[in-house]
Amino acid sequence: MHKKSQAELIKLLSSKQLKQQVWISQGLLALLAIILAYFLLDDQQAISSLFFWDFYDWFIFGVLSAFVLVLLDLLLMKFFPKKWWDDGGINQKIFEEGTYIEIILLCFFIASVEELLFRGVIQTNFGILIASILFAVVHIRYLSKVVLFIAIIGLSFWIGFVFHWTSNLSVVITLHFLVDVILALLIRTGRFRHAS
Repeated sequence: MHKKSQAELIKLLSSKQLKQQVWISQGLLALLAIILAYFLLDDQQAISSLFFWDFYDWFIFGVLSAFVLVLLDLLLMKFFPKKWWDDGGINQKIFEEGTYIEIILLCFFIASVEELLFRGVIQTNFGILIASILFAVVHIRYLSKVVLFIAIIGLSFWIGFVFHWTSNLSVVITLHFLVDVILALLIRTGRFRHAS
């Protein structure tokens, strides 16, 4: 029996179907985050204490570092061959269609769920190394491409360090959201056809 490659399977799915798969997988991660938080964190106060307003941290570590990471990502894509960083067209297909509001909501949901799980629950209990490695493993489609692998490992540890320094989920959610949404909107507007 012929095993279809990821790229062949992606071609069979519409943008809408891929988005639905993302919503489902992120919903499962959200459920996992809630279950693990229930068992690993002391009480609801533990999670709520990880959300607070600090303009300096939010701006420097959340906003400015997101723009630096996007710039680095775009430079990597510009200077390295496409085969080293192309994710098989998944992000392209997910974000090439749909309303801007839909893309913004999806990126916000992804950032919120993943940071709650990997930083708020896992890093808080098991440390930055475990959380960062698990974050990279969840993004498995990036692990077979050299530049994507380096980028996801770097992003994972950077977000982990930012959370370690700030202890603030609001900051890391902002950072993660801005990286995702800027690249997604670049794809959607056609300004960067192969942004990851």
